[in-house]
Amino acid sequence: MFENIISEIENANSILLISHINPDGDTCGSALAMYIALKNINKDVDVVCDSDFNKKLAYLPAFENYNKAQENKKYDLYIALDCSDELRLGKYANQFLRAKKSICIDHHGTNQKYAKINFLNPKAAANCENMYKLLLELDKKYPCLNKEVGICLYSGIITDSGNFMNSNTTHITKQIAQEIEEQFDLNTSEIVQHFMNETSLNVFMLKNRVLSNAKFYEDDTIGIIYFSQEDFKATNTSMPDTEGIINEIRNIDTIKIAVAVTQVKENDYKVSLRCIPSCRVDRLAASFGGGGHPAAAGFSLQGNYYDVMERILKACKDYVE
Repeated sequence: MFENIISEIENANSILLISHINPDGDTCGSALAMYIALKNINKDVDVVCDSDFNKKLAYLPAFENYNKAQENKKYDLYIALDCSDELRLGKYANQFLRAKKSICIDHHGTNQKYAKINFLNPKAAANCENMYKLLLELDKKYPCLNKEVGICLYSGIITDSGNFMNSNTTHITKQIAQEIEEQFDLNTSEIVQHFMNETSLNVFMLKNRVLSNAKFYEDDTIGIIYFSQEDFKATNTSMPDTEGIINEIRNIDTIKIAVAVTQVKENDYKVSLRCIPSCRVDRLAASFGGGGHPAAAGFSLQGNYYDVMERILKACKDYVE
């Protein structure tokens, strides 16, 4: 299954690993698990991401090695992890697309197959499921696994599966997570507590501020929250701190589609979507040039605030079943 990927890794002296913009636990868990594994077999490897990070991600082993690559360094092999399209690579997109050898390992059904080699498994709840299988195969030839790799993989799985509560979770997801826990003797309760429960006071205040202004439409089947630059300034937070707050709206029993709109700058917005299985927000996002999973997707939108909100609400009404 992974023979061609392992062959490219074997033949490469230098490798660049790329996480997607607006990084989450899955893209960072995937990248750092591979980073550690490749370091363990003495590969020259760097890991990068063209975005700010949520502070929680610093928990991951080897996180401090992000973005230490030398400027203009050329690599034998480029690997994108959990990136559905080249735009998700940020400033590294051109470098990746020009590369002679490139690999994408992903689990998004909307993946654009932009790499030379594309390994896609949309049935996986998290890309770290794919990474576990790949690294197991690599480990058979070149022992590379250790507890730090296990922490990265488990963290990616629980964050992208919502601690196994999201609709994309399968028995395979749980099986792999259990194997990782047992193989590396992980303190999984600590990992879950860190990523799923802990919050800073600043993020708590941001959540309080934004949720108190939530708007509901269509008999409370559509819920929208809005993060403004003013909200970030007032709470001393930033865009990465918004991660997960949309689920407070998604969890309301009447909600079919939850929307989080974040002001990136004036007239520039990032839109995140969550939904019940029948609504397929990946299709909604695709109508705006975005993508993602059936139950979790997103896109960017430019324009006047009121026009943007009107367009989003109209699109949501069309997709509510």
